[in-house]
Amino acid sequence: MKKYKYVFLLSFVLASTLFVGCEDSIDKVNDPIPYEPIGGYENSDEIATANLVSKFSFENNLTDSKGSITNSLGTNIGYAVGAKGNAYNGSSSQERYFVGNASSAITGLNSFTFSFWMNTANTVDPATPGQGKGAQGIFTVVRPTEFWGGLNAFLENPDSAHPDRIRLKFDLENGRDGVAWRSQGAIVNIDNNLNKWVHVVFSYDAAKSMISAYINGELATNLGSFPYAPAAGVNGTATLYADNPGSIDNINGAPKYGDFKMVGTNGKIVFGTHQFETTPPQNNGGQQDWATSFAGLLDEFRIYNIALSSSDVRFLYKLEKDNR
Repeated sequence: MKKYKYVFLLSFVLASTLFVGCEDSIDKVNDPIPYEPIGGYENSDEIATANLVSKFSFENNLTDSKGSITNSLGTNIGYAVGAKGNAYNGSSSQERYFVGNASSAITGLNSFTFSFWMNTANTVDPATPGQGKGAQGIFTVVRPTEFWGGLNAFLENPDSAHPDRIRLKFDLENGRDGVAWRSQGAIVNIDNNLNKWVHVVFSYDAAKSMISAYINGELATNLGSFPYAPAAGVNGTATLYADNPGSIDNINGAPKYGDFKMVGTNGKIVFGTHQFETTPPQNNGGQQDWATSFAGLLDEFRIYNIALSSSDVRFLYKLEKDNR
């Protein structure tokens, strides 16, 4: 019995030595196995690098890593676990937002793309006004003498017929000469995604006068509320016109919306609420009973000065989802 015991012990020691030697070799000699590139990109920041003008990751700070938005001053700011690291945490019980100085890289946008992750419950009917009720502001480029900012995004008031629908509205205010219908926009109807992380992209291509909206890397299935939009919406893209087109097919032959020009801006941008809901308001208006600050979560907020291609939008979603 002792003989077999010693043989077994010797075998165990030799095997352990061999295992440790192999482990040292793997750790110290071989490189880690790399991620497979997605669309030729190793990480999300490689997509349209030269055109990425603003990026907020909300890692317990309000820093724009691209430097186009500076001196951000927050009111009751909070953070939570995000889609990638930490996230901006809105509130349904207290006013919450931040205001920054926006350079011409933001106020001079023509074609553009906004990209961010969002996690939110539905909006609440503001029949009884209060914080967290009504249309929830996400961002606005401030125009101090106008009610709406130059660019605006917010969650619209709820649709009682669709209680599981998030209604995300994007609004453009084009001050370019020759544009009669200056205020344009659309609503992205997002169904069955309450309290889930959703990747949202909205873009405008000035050369094509085309707005596009994407949800989780794919064209939104229900983009509506632009002029003459069908009741069921369209699949992700729509053309905007500078005057009344008469129909979705432009039977009036109206000129297209074309180059986008924000006028009357003052170099300020607001995140987390509307420009008229800050204290004091950023414009010459005042707080509205039907509006409030954002109550959900935001993460990886990016602004590009081009309209990203549909393939790059898909790659961006996949890379960020992969924490890259």
